[in-house]
Amino acid sequence: MKQVIRFLALAALLQFLTIPFPVFADEQVPTEQEIMQAEDEPPVIPHRVSENDTFKDCLKCHESGKKGAPMTSHPERKNCTQCHVAGAVKENGRKKDGGSK
Repeated sequence: MKQVIRFLALAALLQFLTIPFPVFADEQVPTEQEIMQAEDEPPVIPHRVSENDTFKDCLKCHESGKKGAPMTSHPERKNCTQCHVAGAVKENGRKKDGGSK
């Protein structure tokens, strides 16, 4: 009898572990092209980025190519600075740190 109960408990545990958790539902798997583009270095942001900027601020230009901005191939991703890093910003012909304002 104890063996049957142990077996059923183990089967129930295994069944529970196969249920996908919503926490991982939004996880994005990078495409092969994105991996190849990111092999050498992180993509650099050549303009100022405020600590308060959100992905919506980035998409104002990068979703449509406004002002000559490169169009994003992944507008569904919501944390731009997870991969992209601030680089040197040219102001008045001089390079300055591209960090926050």
